Amino acid sequence: MYLRFTNPSRFFIVAAAFAAFGSMCGTASAIPVFAHRYGFKCQACHTTVPHLTSFGEIFLASGYRMRGVKPKAVFPAAVRVEINYASAGAADPDTIQGPLPKTIVNEVQLLLGGSVGSRGSYWVEPYFISGGFPGVMRDAWYAQRLSDDGAATPVTVRVGQFTLPLPLDPETFRETITPYGVWSQTAGSNPFTFFQPKMGAQVDVGDPSRQLAATVSLMKGSDPQSGLPAEGADSMISIERDLGDFALTAYRYDGNRLLAGFAFNNTQFFQGVGDRFWRNGLGVDWRRDSTEIDADYQIGNDSAADVYGDSLVTSGGFLQARQVLTDRTFAIARWDATSGPTLSRSVTAGLGYRLARNMRLTLFETGQRDSSGTLLHIISSSLLFAY
Repeated sequence: MYLRFTNPSRFFIVAAAFAAFGSMCGTASAIPVFAHRYGFKCQACHTTVPHLTSFGEIFLASGYRMRGVKPKAVFPAAVRVEINYASAGAADPDTIQGPLPKTIVNEVQLLLGGSVGSRGSYWVEPYFISGGFPGVMRDAWYAQRLSDDGAATPVTVRVGQFTLPLPLDPETFRETITPYGVWSQTAGSNPFTFFQPKMGAQVDVGDPSRQLAATVSLMKGSDPQSGLPAEGADSMISIERDLGDFALTAYRYDGNRLLAGFAFNNTQFFQGVGDRFWRNGLGVDWRRDSTEIDADYQIGNDSAADVYGDSLVTSGGFLQARQVLTDRTFAIARWDATSGPTLSRSVTAGLGYRLARNMRLTLFETGQRDSSGTLLHIISSSLLFAY
C-alpha cells in the first residue's frame, strides 16, 4: 500500500485563505444573470452553486423562462471562476501528474444564455482557462421549442455544440473536483469520452414527469482533442422517466473512429483499422427532502480498440450520495469504478459550504487505486464563484 499526503499543512493554509477571500466578497452586489433578470436570489435555482434545485431544473428545461413573469432587460452574461488546490500533482482533476502540491486558477468561463422570442433559447459557454491552460469553447447552441406552451408532448430542437444528455452533467454542474471516471474513460486507442461536448443536432421529445421523454442526437463523428480525422456521424439516444422520488435514465451511444495511421513527408495518412463502438448506460436518481443518491452503470464494446484490430469490452459506473446539512452546507461522497485495459477504483468524499450567495468552498479527500494496487490519497479544495 502506498500513501501520499504531500504537505497537508499547506492545504489548510490555502483553504483558510479561500475562506477569508470569500468573507470579503460576501457583500458583492453582482449576481448571476438569471437571478438578476427575474429578481430572485441565486438559491432559488441553486442550493450551493452549481447544484440545481427542482425549481432550477424546471427553469432550465423551460428555456430560461418563468411563465407569466416578464424578465428585466439585462446583459445576458455571467462569469464563473474556480480556484483549485491539490496535495499531489496538478490541481486540474483531469490531469493529475507529478509529486508536488499545486494551486491553480483551474477555470475561468463566460456564461451567456437566455431566451429568444416566445420559444427560442441559447447557451454559450467558452472557457478562457481550463485546467490552468488556455481554454476552449464547451457549449454553444440554439434551441427552438416546436410545440405550444403546456403541450402534453413538448418538442424542442437544438443545434450547435452541446454536452451529451447523460443522467448527470459531467462538467458544468458537477460538484466534485474529481470527474466521473466512467464518463472520462477511454477504450484503448479510441479517444472518445462522454466528458467532451459534441457538434450536431438534438431533438427532445416528451415530459419525463408525465411520460417517457427522449433525446435523440446526431453528431459529427470526431474528437477534436485527439487529432484523428472525422469519421461519419455518431448517434445517441437517451430516455428518461420520472417516478416520484425516482428518475430513471437509459442511454446508448454509437460511433466509428479510424485509429491506425502513418506519416510520410510530414503528411498524416489514415488507413486500415476502423473501430465501430457503442456504449450502453443506465442511471438511477433518488431524491427525498435533503438527500440525493445517484448511480450509473455503463458497458461498452469496441470492434477494434487498437492498431492490431483487437476488440475490447469496457465497463464502469459510480454511486454518489449527497446530503444537505444546513442551508449553507452539504456533504457528498462517491465511489467510482472502471474496467477496460486496466482496473481503476476511487472514493471521493468532502464538504461544501456556501460562503456567499454566489460563492462556494469545497474540501475533498480522494483515494485512488490503480490496477497494480497502488493507493494514492489526494487532498484538494476548490473555491467557485460566479457573478
